[in-house]
Amino acid sequence: MLRVRTPKSSQEAVDHAGPLAEIPTDCAIGQAVNDDRFGGTDNTPPFRFRRWMFAMTGTPEIDAAAPRLLEHIPEYLRRNLKGKTPGELLFHVFLAMLHDEGSVDDPNVNVQATRRALAATIKLVHTELAKAGKSVALGNLAVTNGRSMVCARIDEEPLRLRKLWVNDDRGARDESFRGVLLVSGGDGEARDGFEDVPARHAVLVQRDLQVALAGLEP
Repeated sequence: MLRVRTPKSSQEAVDHAGPLAEIPTDCAIGQAVNDDRFGGTDNTPPFRFRRWMFAMTGTPEIDAAAPRLLEHIPEYLRRNLKGKTPGELLFHVFLAMLHDEGSVDDPNVNVQATRRALAATIKLVHTELAKAGKSVALGNLAVTNGRSMVCARIDEEPLRLRKLWVNDDRGARDESFRGVLLVSGGDGEARDGFEDVPARHAVLVQRDLQVALAGLEP
């Protein structure tokens, strides 16, 4: 959901709670972008293809590998590339990996299949960058089909996880509400109920809110 797109800074607060409360979804991705190189709606994350949505922190320099990465993307997916950001390109490499598994249009795709496709994407990007003589740190990644979500911490940027719940008037946990919150970035030690996700690991969140950690090997 694009909330604000303006070429200049503003001191006015942006209301996120109201619009978010009206969206009937199991998963939501929110990202603030501050990079003057990539303007316009086509370059604004999260990126979308059918039911899939994807966001990536940072804008790593992967131009040296871009032509080779495009070769791995089927033509029908390449036609969906609208912008110029590295995140959108990585998203379509991920979709190509799902395409190879026959899972692009599966609404109930297993989170392990999503993890494998994301891990294969990361491996391919690093391989093609190495062939081009480049070593680039990638940002954290988040991908969802609206029913499950996988978030990956790749290098040094923190990724923090917190399980959410509320208590009733008697102080007991109210099972009518459960949630999982993942936040990329931050300084110092994790606090306020958050825990650090280890580097080179992904958080797998299923529709029933079961949460697991898994490595990023394909």
